[in-house]
Amino acid sequence: MVVRKNALVGIESEFFTVNKEGELLNKADRILDLLKNTKVAGFIQEEIGHSMLEINSKPEKNISMLAVNYLKQLRSVIETARKEEIFLLPLGCYPAKSKPKIRKRSWYSNQTAVFGKENIHYVSKICGLHFHYTLPKGIVGRESRGIKSLRKSYAKDIFLNQYNFVIAADPACTTFAQSSPFVDGKYIAKDSRTLIYRDMSIKNGIHGLYSTHPILGGLPNYEFTLEDLRHLASKRKNLYLDILHERGISVKDTILYPELKFMWGPLRINKIGTLEYRGLDMNLPSYIFALTALLRSALRGIMELNLQVLPSDIGEKEPFKIEDQIVYLPPFSIVKSTEFLSTVYGFENSSVYSYCEALLRFVSKISEKEETEQFSFIKDMLKKKKTLSDEILGLVKKNGYSPDDVPDEFLQYIAIYYARLLEKDIDKTIEFFESKQ
Repeated sequence: MVVRKNALVGIESEFFTVNKEGELLNKADRILDLLKNTKVAGFIQEEIGHSMLEINSKPEKNISMLAVNYLKQLRSVIETARKEEIFLLPLGCYPAKSKPKIRKRSWYSNQTAVFGKENIHYVSKICGLHFHYTLPKGIVGRESRGIKSLRKSYAKDIFLNQYNFVIAADPACTTFAQSSPFVDGKYIAKDSRTLIYRDMSIKNGIHGLYSTHPILGGLPNYEFTLEDLRHLASKRKNLYLDILHERGISVKDTILYPELKFMWGPLRINKIGTLEYRGLDMNLPSYIFALTALLRSALRGIMELNLQVLPSDIGEKEPFKIEDQIVYLPPFSIVKSTEFLSTVYGFENSSVYSYCEALLRFVSKISEKEETEQFSFIKDMLKKKKTLSDEILGLVKKNGYSPDDVPDEFLQYIAIYYARLLEKDIDKTIEFFESKQ
């Protein structure tokens, strides 16, 4: 069994396509068509909505290479789109009212049948960021594309420690990434995307996509054996197939997909052999790569320092406390309650702020100095107590509006404001990471 000391890191990023007034455009296919014979063609693809574009990175060994190569690639996509007066918006939700067009694919239409037309309508208005980190060899089978059955294995122990750490880190990471206070013209929460795309509900009747089937898309609980993870993967697929069958929908194509594909929640063991953390709002590059650096440093530190990551009552009051190579995680009930508070209130809630501080303190302790410099942006964010969602809400208030009553024209202005800011942030982030190479 081989443990990769130089695990590869990669990202999947989703963008909205908007016009120069900030209105949502169903123009992703136009960009795909213009770039189909270029070097970036293999890194861009369609998403559920015609107004959404996915741009992926080449996996790299270090964050500086990942950031610089990805951003230069992104810049070429932006330049091509701009010639057609199409702009890319890097936010977790399209803020204004819109009517996105959903693709006619059986995979998407089946999800509509399972989760409801209204919910899928919201999903076409949200964009996320997925972080990939190479799994130790042997966790996922090459042919089965499923979790292997292992007994004694050093690599298995490392993986389970990393897996449980990401679950505990989720409420802090989603806070650092939040960029979606508005969706469909309404202020729902500091992190509307997370609320819509998980299993939560709030008092005004808004329910997350997976609120009726949390096993398919909620934040998973801690796990301590591969067999339990295998069982969960099988249970998710069988549940999904049963729902389709109940609705009279053929499952002959769906049944062929590997079990790991049926986890839409924040953390997935991907069939390609990565730990895929998919819980984050899309955001500006400076936010994205600071957070990517933080996650990578933590996962690598857990492996190289042979840290044991354990849920404990100690972690309730002192989350991420490290003592004698043991990292004390909070009980899962605390993680779930913090997930909700983070989603609705962000840094405004003192317990969320303390949780974020604790995560940053832990990762800084186990990271080398050059690594901590790469996520210094998060340190600055904590000092200011402002996420991108807070900045957007500040812009709304500065222009004399209440968050509960913002004209659609101003929400469109917010969209084009951040779409244009994207290019400046790319240049700034490339310059920062090139200085670290």
